[in-house]
Amino acid sequence: MNHMKAIFLLFILLFSYCSNATFKKATDFYDNQQYQQAFNEFNKLAMIGHKPSQFNLGVMYLEGTGTEQDIQKAYAWVKLSDENKGQEKQFIEEIKGYLKTGDALAESEEIFVLLRSQYGSEAILENYQPVLSNENLADKNVAKAIKTSDPGYPLSANYKGVEGWVLLNFNLSPSGIPTDIRIIDEYPEKKYFSKPVLKAVRKWRFDNDGAKLSKVYAYKFEFKLGDGKYERLIKLKEKAIQGDAASQYLYGRYGSFDKDVNNNFNSTLWYFEAARNGVINAQHEVGESLLKGKGCKADMDKAVSWFTIAAANGYAPSMYELSKLSLEAGNSEQGLSLITQALEASDNKLAYEILNYIYESKLFGIDPELMLAKLDMLMGTKIKKPAHIYNLYSRAYELKQDYAKAVEYQHKAIDAWHSYGEENIPVSLLSNLEELKSKLVRT
Repeated sequence: MNHMKAIFLLFILLFSYCSNATFKKATDFYDNQQYQQAFNEFNKLAMIGHKPSQFNLGVMYLEGTGTEQDIQKAYAWVKLSDENKGQEKQFIEEIKGYLKTGDALAESEEIFVLLRSQYGSEAILENYQPVLSNENLADKNVAKAIKTSDPGYPLSANYKGVEGWVLLNFNLSPSGIPTDIRIIDEYPEKKYFSKPVLKAVRKWRFDNDGAKLSKVYAYKFEFKLGDGKYERLIKLKEKAIQGDAASQYLYGRYGSFDKDVNNNFNSTLWYFEAARNGVINAQHEVGESLLKGKGCKADMDKAVSWFTIAAANGYAPSMYELSKLSLEAGNSEQGLSLITQALEASDNKLAYEILNYIYESKLFGIDPELMLAKLDMLMGTKIKKPAHIYNLYSRAYELKQDYAKAVEYQHKAIDAWHSYGEENIPVSLLSNLEELKSKLVRT
């Protein structure tokens, strides 16, 4: 299958979707007599196989609420919602009674067959559901520490019996010095642990493993007290099992810290349940799992489908993934358009990732003013031990053809590494500096 063609077609079909489609949101619209909005939300969920939404869509066609009355579609959607269950036989027979002729019933059956081929259980399984496995559950970008210092357990957290964690992203110098340190996530969000972690990790050293300087690493610090449990996670898991969409997503995100599960916790299972219930973040995560084969069998077609649904809802990380796939396939126009939209809508974490990709791939065609605005935003978050970010600044100014500034920031990157104790400045950086100086002389 031509994946880029699939991206293009699906993106057009789904671009009109609005964000945050959830069953609760749809039912709230209905209860508040906002029938058009309710119909739209139920329709989105029905198209990714959500049975309660398919049933409600049928009822709205029957009532003519939020849409024109259509008995044939009402029959087809309600029958599809009852697929392989037989719980709504009586209601389906009641709808049949409104169909005036045998031809109308035959046409209704044809609509049902068509809907089942697109949104029935087997179709959803084939087009969207990951084939779960225990492969590649670990993050391949986790840094290996070779010199550490204990951040200590904060007294306030210890006194209150608070457990938690901090997740960091950072780059590494050639000698394994962490730079550009950023907090990506923490639990709980009261910042018990972030300050001691940031103070300690500055002194750590990691195995660089010969990777590119632009490679972004992750490291997770856990703070545990005895054999206690994360009470919030227990409650979250209970709500997730009961079918609460937001809890399913959050448990997928944090469930690996649940002491009642083993090391093979598979977040993809929970992300899929949340995704089919309309949680956009989860839709993206399912796409990521399918793309990388993380916790499931890799499947590009299904990954593209989920990314497209989330991107059409305005979710920037999915736009970014689609942009990379487009660019890799040689579709520069679509790729540049998507990556620009993603950068414009990005938060701090994603902005750094996108800017780093532009730097790594030596991508042209991105507005340098947009890049500089995002870099200024990142610097405003007080990145600890900045170094590589100056390379990103240098690249933005080079694209702007402001070579004086490009040279200035390339010097800043090199000087920053020297100040952190790095003696092995890569030849590639020094060569790039000389090339920028030559461009400056020629202007």
